[in-house]
This record gives sequence, structure tokens and C-alpha cells, in this order.
Amino acid sequence: MSNYNSNLSNKSYFRSIIPKDLRKTFGGKDEFRLSLRYVINGDTKILCLKLKEITDKLFTEIREGMKTLSLEDIKEILRIEVRKQIKHTQHYYLGTSVFDEEDTIKSLENVSSRETKMQQEISGENIKDYEKELDEKLEGILTSLDIEIETNSINYKNLRRKFSNLYLLRFDWIRSLINQTTKIEDEDTFRREVDEKLGLSLFPDLLTTQRPPVIENYAPEPSQPYQVERQETSHQSIPLNSLQSSPISKCIELYFGEKGHMRERSVQENRTSIQFLIHSFGDIPIGEITKEKSSILKSQLKQLPKNRTKNPKYRDYDFHELISMKISKDESIHTTTINKYISNLSSFMNWCVNNGYSNTNTFTGMKITQKKNRASEERNRFTEQEIKTIFSVKDYLYTTKTYINKGKYANYWVPLIGIFTGMRANEICSLYLDNVREITGNHRSKRWCFDVKQEEDRPDKRLKNLSSIRIVPIHQTLLDLGFIDFLNLIKKLPDRKRVFEELPYKEGLYSRNISRFWNTSYLPKIGIKTDKNGFHSLRHSVIDHLKQKGIEPHFINELVGHSQGNIDLDRYGKGYNPDILFNKCVSKIIYETSNGRKVDFHSLIINWKKLIG
Repeated sequence: MSNYNSNLSNKSYFRSIIPKDLRKTFGGKDEFRLSLRYVINGDTKILCLKLKEITDKLFTEIREGMKTLSLEDIKEILRIEVRKQIKHTQHYYLGTSVFDEEDTIKSLENVSSRETKMQQEISGENIKDYEKELDEKLEGILTSLDIEIETNSINYKNLRRKFSNLYLLRFDWIRSLINQTTKIEDEDTFRREVDEKLGLSLFPDLLTTQRPPVIENYAPEPSQPYQVERQETSHQSIPLNSLQSSPISKCIELYFGEKGHMRERSVQENRTSIQFLIHSFGDIPIGEITKEKSSILKSQLKQLPKNRTKNPKYRDYDFHELISMKISKDESIHTTTINKYISNLSSFMNWCVNNGYSNTNTFTGMKITQKKNRASEERNRFTEQEIKTIFSVKDYLYTTKTYINKGKYANYWVPLIGIFTGMRANEICSLYLDNVREITGNHRSKRWCFDVKQEEDRPDKRLKNLSSIRIVPIHQTLLDLGFIDFLNLIKKLPDRKRVFEELPYKEGLYSRNISRFWNTSYLPKIGIKTDKNGFHSLRHSVIDHLKQKGIEPHFINELVGHSQGNIDLDRYGKGYNPDILFNKCVSKIIYETSNGRKVDFHSLIINWKKLIG
């Protein structure tokens, strides 16, 4: 708590104890004093109470991140109040309003000097020192609010930049205070200015407040009076009960608290979608989400760029800055993505309705109608010539060997398994050692297979659907490349449970690093990457390859884990003997170029015993 005292001797002063949670923000200082010189003794007690009120208010707003002020700034604001008191005293007791303007000029010069100094710090050689100082202030504020954040994250860097802009904006505000062109009590003006100039969206209620319209052209009053029918507007306050008054953030946490079965990746995707409500309108009561607000958000989503969190061009900007950029249609997010966001928002609002937090699902029926494309048009397969380029010795082997030497075997094996099985990336990356095993065929001989299944004791293993559960015979090419030899060698390594133990588990997936390597590094490097291909194109290549060879669809579906689209086939057609599936499907995967030559995969053979053993 803070104590406020005034010494009523000839040397009067105002003393403020700085709250403990803000001391780090102010460089570890625990108090400050302000001279009350020239204030008549009889007025000091009343003035101190006024200064206490102002200081309390400033401390609260600094703590909540509404204002960023140094001790010198606070003193300057308080000095203004002291000068007001002196001026009032001169006018009341002395019958004059004479006031020494020299102090005001000096104060303005001081503010300008500090502003110039700060501009130099931001753009000069000592920017690292400035950022360090800024980090300390931010840490104090975030700690007081029980907020943890990674200082290297994009969100934090964006916050620091906004904080710096806010720091500069305060100089204009202080000048206004010194010149008495505004009042410290006029907090809404300051907050509105912050939101409008910086796009921080800290005070959305002020931004939506109706202001008197500016009339540039007007017509004379009509000769005959007329009446205008008063209409209900969306800005009228909505009566809310206690549940509906809950902030959006609270409802989000409650919502995900009941979604324990949801994969980490799905949680992240859903949370990203729902957070758009807060980005757009602030953390307002959930009951204030109207159909109109939902329509506004839908329009805003259309204005967002694709890959906004990854593209260096956009990742440092916040939501409101992005939607104000007028992104071109080519760079805007796809309609499919917008519809996914709306679907997630609709699910959330539906939960809110069912649990009494809202009266209606305001996102119902808001998806954008799309032209339905054939599945083959949505994602390109690789041609045989492209497959030859991808798996060439000079590119594939030499690139992946650098990873192999670091114990990252997945970069070599996962794409090869993909092109000979059609398995999904995460199905391959999440394989445990015992998921690769020999299974007896029709003639009592054993065949090596991938056992793709959901396992209760392994919650990290998640399949897309029930059709994904299957046995996949291993292609002879993979055996020739030494996959089983590789497997036997890594089984001897300590604490080895998974085939590709080096892959981390992120957002409910093991395949994140491989997809990134394939889509953003390897394919662009060899000049094959397009907007419509990626790792998933390996799966499409297998499916289309077998389709062109006239393989029956139910065999293809069994191999790649697709639904048969028929109740009877789904029920009884699963679980072909591995020999049948191998002979009907897997053995038919033979990639040839246009001149009839087979793609040479055997040139990729590695001496695994030498590397691992």
C-alpha cells in the first residue's frame, strides 16, 4: 500500500510510497517526493489529498498497462496540479491571476528534450540498452498481471513495439496537460487516442461509442415538418445475466476445460479461431456478441493475409493493423480457412448457448459458399519425372545425409515410406518400434508390415478416423534400402521406443519438423514446390498411380486408410490378408519415367551398420 504525507514546515513536500509490485518498473525505487514550495500552508493538506487521488489513479493505470509513465512524468503531472493550486491562490487571495509562465516554458522544453533523447535511443546505436530497459518495465507490468510470455516470441516483440509507441505518445499527452488543453480526469480521451493511434484495442467499448457526426454538407430545413421513426439500433445495451456477463476469455477456458479429448493441434486451431473475438472486440462479455458483431468479424477475416504468423512481411503486425492494410486477393487467406474459423467459432458459441452464456449462436449459417472442386484438383500429385528428381542421389541422398549424421533418420526414411505406402505423415512419424512387425500371410510365410493403430496406452498416437486402422505391407524397395537392418540397429540404442525418436511431439503431432523440412526447405531447393503440392502429395501420388494401373478402389482404400464409402465394405472389407494387399496393391507401385525407365531408388542405399552400429 502507499502512504501519502506532507510536511507542514517551511519546507513542505508531498511523499508517495511506490507500491511493491511497481518498484521494479521504476528502477527499484520505493518512494518519491514532490516539493510544495509556494503553496500556502492552509492549502497543503487539501492539495495532498488531491495529489494522492491522482497518483493512485496513475499507479492503477500503469499496473494495467493503460499508461506508460516514468517517475519524472508522474512528478510533472503532479506539478501541474500544484501550479493550478498556486494560480488559484494568487487569484483568490491576492486578487490577481498573474502566474509565472517561465516554469511552463521550461517544462515544455524539458518534455521536448526527453522526447528527442528517446527518439535517439530508439534509432541509435544504443537500441539494445533501450530494449533492455523496456524489457524490465514490461516484465514488471506482466508480472503484476500474472502473465507469462516468451521474450523471443513474435507476440512479445509486437508488444514491445506497441509499448515503445505508447511511450512516445505520452509526450503529446503531457504537453496537453502542461498547456491545460486537457484534463487528467478526461481518461476516456486519452484511452481513445491510444486505441486509434496505435490500434491496441485495449478499450473497444470507447471505440464503439457513438460520436456526433461531422456534417460537411447540409441542406436547409424543410418548409414542412416531418417525423422520423425511431429505430432500434445494435448499440443499445443488452440486459445480461451473470453468466452472459462473463468475459470471452473466461468462456474460452471453460470451453477447452471440457475438451480433454481434443488433440493439441485441434485445441490450438480452435483457440486461434475463437481468439479472433478478443482481437476484434476486446475481452467483452460473451453476451454482447451479436449477429452484427459476428458479421463484422467475418468481414475482417476476409481481409487477413495468409500465413500471417509465419510470413516476415506480416508477422510483426497485430490484428487491426493487418485488416487495415488492404491485402490483395492473392495474398488473402483462402475461403476454406475462413470457413474453418467460422466453424470453430460456431462450435464455441453453440457451447455457450447450451451452457447459458449466450442466447443464440451468432455464427450459424455464416459460412461462405464455395465452388466444390474435385479432390484431385485440390492437391497435386507428383509426376514420375518429379519423383525421379525428388529421390535423385545428388539431391535427396546428399541432403538427407547431413541430417542422418546428426541422428535425424526421419528426414531420409519418412518420405520414402510415404511414396511406397501412401501413409499420412503423422502415421509414419508416430510409429513405435513394435508397430513394425512380421505378419503371417496366406502361405504361412511372414511378411513385414506397418501396424497402423490407435493405442490407449499411447495417447500421443492419434489417427484421423477408424478407417485409418489398418495393416500396410512394406514395399520391397524399402526392404532393399535396408529398413529392417536400420530398425534392428536402432532397437539396440538406449531408451528407444519409437522408430523416429528424434522427432518432437508438437501440437498433437510428430510430423511437424518433417513437413517443415519437406515443404519449406527441400522441395523449394530442388525447384518443385508449388501452392498445390507438399508432403501430402506423396499420398496422392500413390493413390493416383494405383488408380491409373486399374487397381480396384477397395484395395486402394484399404492400403491408404480411406473409407470404402459402403457400409458392407467398411464392415467386412477391412483386414485383408497382407499377402493379398501386397500382391493386389503394394507390388504394383513401380515408378517409371516417360521413356519407360524405372526410377532408381536403389542408388540411395546407405550402410546403416557403419553409421549406427
